[in-house]
Formats: sequence, structure tokens, C-alpha cells
Amino acid sequence: MKVLFVASGNKSHGQFNAFVQSQFDSLQKEGLDMLAYPVVGRGWRGYLGNFRKLRRLILKEKPDVVHAHYSSCGYLAALAAMGQKTKKVVSILGSFPTESRKLKFVRFCVDHVWHATIVKSERTRAQLDRDLPVIPNGVDLSLFPLVDREKARDAVGFDKDGKYVIFVSNPSRPEKQFSLAEEAVRMLHDDSVHLVPVFDKPHREIVDYMCAADVLIMTSANEGSPNVIKEAMACNCPIVVTDVGDVRWVTEGVDGTYVSNTFKPEELAVLLKKALEFGARTQGRKRIVDLGLTSDLVAQKLIRIYTA
Repeated sequence: MKVLFVASGNKSHGQFNAFVQSQFDSLQKEGLDMLAYPVVGRGWRGYLGNFRKLRRLILKEKPDVVHAHYSSCGYLAALAAMGQKTKKVVSILGSFPTESRKLKFVRFCVDHVWHATIVKSERTRAQLDRDLPVIPNGVDLSLFPLVDREKARDAVGFDKDGKYVIFVSNPSRPEKQFSLAEEAVRMLHDDSVHLVPVFDKPHREIVDYMCAADVLIMTSANEGSPNVIKEAMACNCPIVVTDVGDVRWVTEGVDGTYVSNTFKPEELAVLLKKALEFGARTQGRKRIVDLGLTSDLVAQKLIRIYTA
């Protein structure tokens, strides 16, 4: 089976984001003939600028499946595959403002344009109000080994006795709400606690940061099934996170992980204090395995959708 992945390449210098690439690699390991088309361009004009090149690729390669990630890539892929027998599969990676125009248009595409639509959380499925498969991205545990804390701290330059809260995202992205994390850390009134943004790093370094940190904090306003949370759990890192996407389900029952009921820095500060006082590693990795969120199992679920 030949599968063409279509996803944004804007944030990774013409390459897929790490979690899309990881899914691509996991399907390749399952024996699928994988092709990649990273979309470079912003706004509808930028995306449409890829139409001819993507259309030529589809006509030449004749993939059995075009799997687009993000709704915008789903629109582009559907246009480029018009008139072909290619199965159009789209993964919706986030959620939507209530009853927004985009939500209504996505529902139309689910019903009339795409052959199969995958969502990452029950929350998004409820928003779309359609019977859709919920398949969160998996974690390749071989890429997230458990590293000794002292070795990890040496690797990233953390002091042996310092307290470190990591924020694994670009703090300039407004939807990630880095200022909320900053305010929560300030409210601790503890100069020994350091908030460290981690972004534009290879996976190998991110593993070291997650194994070195006392806590990972995520303060996003909107997510589908955030990979950073599952990756931190794979490293048994304590977590403080806003209640977005599927994080409450993924972290359920794992001591040392805390989900905020609000987006208030006061509550996040209370949870950070609890996480810092937890003072141990979690059982997050076991939870990922128990939920079947390893990359190989997720790949098998995708193949069943491709062949249905």
C-alpha cells in the first residue's frame, strides 16, 4: 500500500513536525510505501500555491491513500486528489471555537469530501458531533528512553540541586500562553525555581530535558491530544497542565500529574507547588503502554482505517 502524507512544513524548515514524522516512520516500519509532501506557505494563498505540485505528485505516484494532517491540509489534499481513486483521510489535530465557521465547514468536509476523518480526542469528536474514530498520536518509546536524572542534568546544564520547570513549546506562540506559566512560577515566590522554555531542539535533547526537569508545565488554550504530555509521561516527568484536549484522560490515575480546572495562574501555582513537592518520578510511561498509545499500536489502527 502506498500512502502519501500531507502536512505543514512551515515550522520545521520544510520538514514535518516531529510527531507527524514519528507517525510516518511508524507506518513505514509496518511495511507501507510512504511518501511525504510538506506544505510550505501560510494562509489560503500560501496553501493553494502548493496545489499544482501536489497534484502532479498524486498523478505520478497514484497513492492508495492521501493522509492529510490538519484541516487546512485536508482541504488542499482533497482538491489535489480530485478525480482520482485515492482514499482521502484527514487527521484533525486540535479543537474548535464553539460553532465557528471553521467548525461548520469541517463538518461539511467530514460528511461530503473526505473518505475518513480521525480526531485526537473525545472533546473534538463531541464538537464535530459525528461518529469518528479517536486515535491520539502514539509515542515511539524507543525515542524516549529513561535517562538517569543526574546524567540528564549534566547534558542540559541544570544545577544538581536546582528546581526546574520546563515549558516545551515556542513561548512566542500566543495559543501556548507562556505568560500564564511565567505568572504561575512567580506566584511561588521561590527564587530556586527556574522556568525554562525548550523549543527547536532535537528529540534526543528533549528527552534529556524531560528526564532532568522537576516538572513540565503546559498552559495551552487549545489542544487536541498534545504530544508533549504523552512524551513527558514516557519520561515519567511530573506534569501540570491546563484542561485541554484529552489530557485529563491520558493522565488519569497517574500520581504527580495535575490538571487545572481553570486558566488562572493562582490555581496553576498551587498545582506547581504540589508537583514540586511530589519529589519523585511518575508512572506515566506505564500509563502510555496501558492505554495502547505506543506508535506501533497506533500505526496498526491507522492501517485498518486505510484498508476499510
